[in-house]
Amino acid sequence: MESGVVQFSVTRCDSSGTGSGFLIRPDLVVTAAHVVADASAVQISLPEGTVAGSVLGINELADLALVQTSRSLDGHQFTFLPADPPLGTEVAALGYPLGEPLGFTRGSISGLNREIDFGDGPIENIIQTDAAINSGNSGGPLLTQDGQVAGIVSAIRRDGDARAEGIAYAVSGFRAEAAAEEWQERPAPLEPVDCGNAPAPEDGFFPLSVRSNHDQAQNIGQALLLHGQGINFGAYQAAFDQFTPELQRSFGGLEAWSDQLGSSFWRGLEVTAVEGSGDSLTADVRLLTEQDSEHGRLGQTCSDWRIRYSMVWNGEAWRIAGSNLPNGEPAAC
Repeated sequence: MESGVVQFSVTRCDSSGTGSGFLIRPDLVVTAAHVVADASAVQISLPEGTVAGSVLGINELADLALVQTSRSLDGHQFTFLPADPPLGTEVAALGYPLGEPLGFTRGSISGLNREIDFGDGPIENIIQTDAAINSGNSGGPLLTQDGQVAGIVSAIRRDGDARAEGIAYAVSGFRAEAAAEEWQERPAPLEPVDCGNAPAPEDGFFPLSVRSNHDQAQNIGQALLLHGQGINFGAYQAAFDQFTPELQRSFGGLEAWSDQLGSSFWRGLEVTAVEGSGDSLTADVRLLTEQDSEHGRLGQTCSDWRIRYSMVWNGEAWRIAGSNLPNGEPAAC
């Protein structure tokens, strides 16, 4: 079943983030609406690589969305439970919490027909569970013991700034199935939000591959992908936010940094090695960029970089703390 759970990397004009989702067809992924709402760019990651996604249908008042992938994916295709499970039913949540690799947590159904409001209006017919849920789990499946989807993970409960332990919510699975079927029959694709002067031509998508077996390599790749995705789609605030505050200050702020981008955009990203432990890591990366000759190093229009990034965990996500060129200037490609 793990092969059918995916990780989202979503860029908005002023922010970016990750979430979870799951396959119901080779090219269709169910997730929570708040994972992909107001997106300028959506990429979907599996162990074998990344693909672009487009929102085929969304209902923010039900916190549901259906995303179509740019190509078919190999992986387990989930089915939905035909009715809400009874109280006490054992369940498990699958997803990518707090920047960690794919995780599995157990619990039970502790409430039915709940109503919650995140500020956009009440969401009805919500399932309550005591399975451990964290940021990044949103959109992943809440499964019964036989592997059917009882719900789509939506949120944890908070009282002000305090987190209520053991209380989390999921959108009803069989209601999600009805919405997904409706969107497939009558799709209403959501146009990506235009952030402005994005230099990347076409769709701005670039592939990510991770060759390192370090347990944080995939998460480092996601952080760098969000940075490059922000550049390609003109979401400069989102890209800038991938830097640590100290590095942001060294650039002189957002405007000074973005003025240096010129016509540059990312074409490919490969994480070749990750070293270190704890909250500070280094990542060796191969990065392909394209740009007009007047903006390229040594007049290059296509550059093949070998970059070593310093990465820092800030308690919620990996951030770029610095970079250098251990192998010298980029080669022309």
